[in-house]
Amino acid sequence: MKLSTIASLLFILVVAAGGALAAGPVATHDLDGATISPKLTMPALKAFGDPTDYGSAAMAGATYLRLLQADITEDNAGNGFTDDDPDDGGWDWTTYDFTHSSGASPGNITGATANGLLQTYLFSGDAAIFTAVKDAADGIVTRGPTQVSSAADALYVLDFADLPECTDPAYYRAAAVAIWDYRMTSTNYSNAEEMAAYIRNYRYPSWPGLIPWDVAPWAEVLMRLEALYPGNGYGAGAVDMAEVLWSDSYDNDPGYFAPYGANMGADPTYADHTFWAYSLGISGLMRCFQVTNTHTDLIPALEAKLLECQYPDGAFSFQYGAEPGFNDRDYQGTAYAVLALHDNVPFTGAALAGFAGGVQWLAAAQHSSGGFLYGDGMHVPEEGGECTAALAYGWMNMGATLLAAPDPAGPIACGDTTMVTFSFDREAATVGVRGYELTLAVSGPVDAFDEGDFTDLGALAALGDSYFRVIDNGDGTFTVNDAVLGLTPGLLDDADLFTLMLIGNGDGPVTVDILGYKLRDPDNAPVFADMVGTGFTVDCTAPDAVDNIVAEPHHNRVHVTWTHDGSDTAVYEIYRALWYDLDPAVSAYPEYDDLPDNEIPTRPSNRDVADVSPEWFYAGSVAVGTTAFDDIFTDFSDRGVYYYEVFAVDAADNGSLAAPDNDRATNYWLGDVDGDGFVNITVDIDALGDCFATTPLDGLYNPHCDVGPTDDWSRLGIPETDNVIDFEDLMIFAMNYAVVSDINKANPVPGSVVNVSWVSLDEGVYALRLLGGAPVQGVHLRAAVDAAVSVSQGDLAGSGPVFFKNVGTGLDVNMATLGVGASFAGTGDLLVVETAAPLSAADLALSLRGTDNRDLEVKFGGTGDAQLPAAYNLQANFPNPFNPTTTIKFALPETQDVRLSVYSIDGHLVATLLNETRGAGHHEVVWTGKDDSGRAVASGTYFYRLAAGPYSQVRKMTLMK
Repeated sequence: MKLSTIASLLFILVVAAGGALAAGPVATHDLDGATISPKLTMPALKAFGDPTDYGSAAMAGATYLRLLQADITEDNAGNGFTDDDPDDGGWDWTTYDFTHSSGASPGNITGATANGLLQTYLFSGDAAIFTAVKDAADGIVTRGPTQVSSAADALYVLDFADLPECTDPAYYRAAAVAIWDYRMTSTNYSNAEEMAAYIRNYRYPSWPGLIPWDVAPWAEVLMRLEALYPGNGYGAGAVDMAEVLWSDSYDNDPGYFAPYGANMGADPTYADHTFWAYSLGISGLMRCFQVTNTHTDLIPALEAKLLECQYPDGAFSFQYGAEPGFNDRDYQGTAYAVLALHDNVPFTGAALAGFAGGVQWLAAAQHSSGGFLYGDGMHVPEEGGECTAALAYGWMNMGATLLAAPDPAGPIACGDTTMVTFSFDREAATVGVRGYELTLAVSGPVDAFDEGDFTDLGALAALGDSYFRVIDNGDGTFTVNDAVLGLTPGLLDDADLFTLMLIGNGDGPVTVDILGYKLRDPDNAPVFADMVGTGFTVDCTAPDAVDNIVAEPHHNRVHVTWTHDGSDTAVYEIYRALWYDLDPAVSAYPEYDDLPDNEIPTRPSNRDVADVSPEWFYAGSVAVGTTAFDDIFTDFSDRGVYYYEVFAVDAADNGSLAAPDNDRATNYWLGDVDGDGFVNITVDIDALGDCFATTPLDGLYNPHCDVGPTDDWSRLGIPETDNVIDFEDLMIFAMNYAVVSDINKANPVPGSVVNVSWVSLDEGVYALRLLGGAPVQGVHLRAAVDAAVSVSQGDLAGSGPVFFKNVGTGLDVNMATLGVGASFAGTGDLLVVETAAPLSAADLALSLRGTDNRDLEVKFGGTGDAQLPAAYNLQANFPNPFNPTTTIKFALPETQDVRLSVYSIDGHLVATLLNETRGAGHHEVVWTGKDDSGRAVASGTYFYRLAAGPYSQVRKMTLMK
């Protein structure tokens, strides 16, 4: 209780001397005539009657602060003020009315008051609270250090600068520096040590307890500035301030504030104000020694003395001793005791009990307005802010949760099972739990269930004999009870309590609600918890089939594509089957249809049939949004013709029907005899030459060269092996010669016209002359000739590599220019024939092929994206608890500037894990348990916050070493 006005002081003295208030919490009285502004409607946020509902209590406190705040931008805090608002973001000293006065706010309470807003915002993310939080920070900066210059103000703008939502941290951090610099240049002291001595002398003899309480936050300011701006002497100054306190409290006896001396002899009648604010003094010493890391060996004894000032109901007295029968319970003293105990985590058993008791008393003492009122209706906004901060700390340390979670998280298909686990999630200071009663209801398309579908997971049974029972209430709800029998410290860890098995039986959402609960500690006292139900979806309808499956051959690979709109689809599953020889796993390569036991696989009607078929094998899957898949092979022995089916599969694992048509492709280039990925002269064309014009009856026959014709005449088609190596095979070799890139498979275009002439060059010398027209890649010229024949290449053959061979002793010329898209270009002679027999054009059988292997008409004479997340999402880290590494995943439906930060339990920034622009999609970040300076952090609870555009979310995680 910071008594800043004479009226406040007199009020406390009257109450203390006259005994106007009964023992117990002082703030549960009615307003006693206090005026409520007609502009305001006080919300009923707090669950009164349950003093352990610290989250609601903190939210009620934050709302109270927001409604009493002076706006900066008109009514941006939602308090309804339009005329007399001083627009400075601050608060009045004291008030009986739930409005801000027409005067400017005092200059040294904004930060202390607004800290309650900020601590509540850290766990709630409430936008209205953030507006008030920013109002306060902007007010401190705008009014400047000549008007706003307390340590709490400097700490507040430093904390605000650490928020991910702060767009200009340097601006607010500079304000904290300005506050300190102003103190050093415009006062009676010039350094930190002199400032601490000045505070000591100023506060004595009237308020000795406020000496360390005032010095400690300045020491914390300097330690924070040291971390931001090392090398400027801030840290040394903080240590100097701590030494002033140590000297006064320990080296000088009795000292102005001697924690083990005169102050412990405080007069409970308050007749001697020399002994006032003892508990605040102890809290200040603990805070100062803790933040400066000096004299930390003294903190345990100070903590013990602080706990001696606590009443059985949890309140801390304004003086030492918590005298029985005397009511000097103090809002501010209790709030700062809670904060001091928290700052020294991990808790000892006694400190934990003291912390919990203080928070619970504050929650019970809180008025329905969210504030902390005295008997005549006066309330102090600064104390409201300090108490709200303590309540927020209480929620972060003691706010347990009962929650349900399905596995799998869904959706599930009809007939599939989801196991819903009901868990108890405690915080570091949550008291032990002896027993629970939980009432739940399930709605949606699931089979009927009964008591036998519940299973105790033994969380309480592990503590001793327990009694677990499930009751069917007959109205669609079930109540689950469990309790430990006999003496027990209670459940002190997160635990899974029981499961419920549910089976889907129709399309639609399933909701699992926790309707109510009872939790009891070992003494049968209530324990508060949030209730978090769950839900999942049952999906019995398969997606529509895909369409337009296309399989394209490559070297040791088949590229598969398809079309689909992606609706009701999570992944596409790809199945393959071989053109096989008797055994579905044995390829019929290279002869295929020539083998007597060759089999073409039977198409499956749907994914489930493919899954059990001996002919079909799962090849892989891709996420929805991607409509392409590469099936990779590694060995020459894998060669074959592969058939492909693609099925759309939804999140419930329902697979679609088969596509209207499937497709097939080789996983090698036709003509690549040795399997190196190229059709080249030194191996493949030479092999073709060696076996050209042979059949299986010939010793030189090579089945690897029997690649033509293909089913679509293209170089990418399926070989229709004909047991003869001839011009058809040459054309496939020619078109695939020197293949080094992928050409999409397409339907060949019809052949076009080419003009040629049969020219007599000399007696017995003839030429096949190309006159123009469509490009020509292959030439097959035959004629019955009774005389000897000599054949040579013409002048057009010199433009690139050409396969040229006349089979036998007659005229059977097979000629092709080699390469994808290669052709005989221009006008000139393709070949020259010398023979004594007369030859006319009518004697010739001529076949010309284009670059797509289509016959040309001869006239003589003149070629899918990853589905984006539909919404923002910050997932629970995994593992949790962790040591020391954990992974944080989040989803962005669009590109955003993203900041992912880790905070300590008291709201201080520990580490910035991410501060950059990220694209739409799923992302993950690993935290190794280190702060921004690279130091490993201590065990405990931490918060991680994601801020991305309009989205902000906070989750808790626990580092356990």
